[in-house]
Amino acid sequence: MTKNTLKTRNVNCEVHGGYESDLLEQFDGTSIWTGCPKCAFDDRCSDDPEVRAAAKSRLESQAINEALMDSGIPPRFRPATLANYRTDFSPDQPAVLARCQVYADDFVTNWNQGRSMLLLGTMGTGKTHLGCAIIQQVLRNEAMAGAIARYITASEVIMRVKETFDRKDIGESQVYAQLHQPDLLVIDEVGAQHGSDFERQVLFEVINGRYSALLPTILISNLNLAEIRRFIGDRVIDRLCDAGGEVVLFRWPSVRGDV
Repeated sequence: MTKNTLKTRNVNCEVHGGYESDLLEQFDGTSIWTGCPKCAFDDRCSDDPEVRAAAKSRLESQAINEALMDSGIPPRFRPATLANYRTDFSPDQPAVLARCQVYADDFVTNWNQGRSMLLLGTMGTGKTHLGCAIIQQVLRNEAMAGAIARYITASEVIMRVKETFDRKDIGESQVYAQLHQPDLLVIDEVGAQHGSDFERQVLFEVINGRYSALLPTILISNLNLAEIRRFIGDRVIDRLCDAGGEVVLFRWPSVRGDV
């Protein structure tokens, strides 16, 4: 049973007899029942290349769906792709989209070099859409190669660390280790916190650990570059900009009410 299993029922296969079928939630909001596992195995081992190819495709689709469901992309942004990002609100938008597209298309290189990115601009300009769209493309293209990508807000990062103060089963180091695991981590809403020394230190530990391990991080904030430097510190920004890490500025007003 996987995390996206909604329910289970007993089904009878005419060839192999009874088996448990799971109703699996799909990333696009639909759900599908799993078929007979023995039939699936037989198809993967079939002498017919078309049958084998179809079975392989189904297996890959299931694995990619699980990776997408585990990514933490909020349901509101699951439909967000690079292809459906609108660029008709500002003349600056096509260039911003192009830079995000290049980052996603060349993720293997960015993965190997630990190249990060900052998406900065006022609220409602599509930063979260593009951050989630990059995750989605990376997983659709590279999940079968083992890539793991996650979305999280800065507030959730800080909350996870704070929660360890009253727990004995997990410590700060384990939380940091979890956040250092994904091959791509998108941290949203940076700057929406109080800006305390503790919050800055938590975010530094996350980003520095990923930087040291050559793991790309995309940081999203409503602050401009000068403001984000003051909020999170020069050390963090310098690490994110190392190895050619880009700062992408969203210089237009909110379009949220116009979409």
